[in-house]
Amino acid sequence: MTMTESYEVWLKDVEDALSSINMPLSEWQKNWAFDFQGEFNAGTNANDAAMKANRFWWHEQNKAIQKECRLSGDCWLPRGHQGRCQPVIQNRPKRGQMGKYKKGDHVKIEVEDKHFGASEWMWMLVDYSDDEQQLVFGQLDNEPVANTDMKLGQQLAVSYAKIRDHQRFGSTPG
Repeated sequence: MTMTESYEVWLKDVEDALSSINMPLSEWQKNWAFDFQGEFNAGTNANDAAMKANRFWWHEQNKAIQKECRLSGDCWLPRGHQGRCQPVIQNRPKRGQMGKYKKGDHVKIEVEDKHFGASEWMWMLVDYSDDEQQLVFGQLDNEPVANTDMKLGQQLAVSYAKIRDHQRFGSTPG
């Protein structure tokens, strides 16, 4: 089985999992693109990817209708929810356990075009990283040119192996 075929099988499993909770992938994905390819590349199983997409889409929808939780910028539940906030991305490292790429850093990532095989390098704004899994999480910080299925602000999970540059902007010593 080729990588493309295994991705297609995996994505069908994700679609099935989402359908079981009345979250049709095609409907939600056209409004708010979730990085399924990144999840597949990171080795996420189909059910976990479906749950991540579910939380991501609810978070985006709540923001779009201005009903997002105001207690945490990373809670996928609507404003006024009961109980504790629930992060969009589960199992984030606890404070003090962050990886080598910190919130606010920029990493230049290499993304292969699925159709043509060419690579495009793009900047990603880091939310956090996980050294154990060798993954950095964040959002695309520039408009893609070749990868037209990606968009500015898209949430990504990227392998350290795809990072080509790293910039940490901040105050200069004085």
